Amino acid sequence: MRCSGWSSLAISVCSAALALALPGRASAHVVAMPGYIPSKGSESLILGVPNERTDPMTSFVVRVPSGLEIEHVHPAPGWVEAVDGSTARWSGGSLAAREQVDFRLTLRANAEPGTVDLDAEQLYDDGGVVAWPVTITVTPAAQSPSQNIALAGVVGLIGVLVVAAVVMVSRRRSRPLQEK
Repeated sequence: MRCSGWSSLAISVCSAALALALPGRASAHVVAMPGYIPSKGSESLILGVPNERTDPMTSFVVRVPSGLEIEHVHPAPGWVEAVDGSTARWSGGSLAAREQVDFRLTLRANAEPGTVDLDAEQLYDDGGVVAWPVTITVTPAAQSPSQNIALAGVVGLIGVLVVAAVVMVSRRRSRPLQEK
């Protein structure tokens, strides 16, 4: 099964609508935006990380399953980022209670389409750890631009034929008064 750019747009809109429709739930755990990555492709994800505890969060760790690869861990102001194989870590910072921080990383998917869970952990200065599964969807590989252009050409040709047929039918129905 193949997805077009429209399918990806629909997935994005639905994900955003769901996040807006469920604000209590969206703020209650680590959320990935966008919530998808194309198979055989890369995507930069923003992980929204809230601190729901009274102690400051001092580190954040993400582990990716097989089929996903960490291409890049982006810096976050006040945090030190590191990558070790399939694990990304931001440390050295502090996130106060009831605050949120965004961490970014770029992933490459070598997995088949479906859902996968990233393992996220928030570490606190009191030694506490809060673990979250972060579900993302691996979408089918994007179609090549030439496939999209061919489809657009066929749709355009059909549109021209429909317009021509409507014009021809309307001309036959409106005969001049001299012929009646």
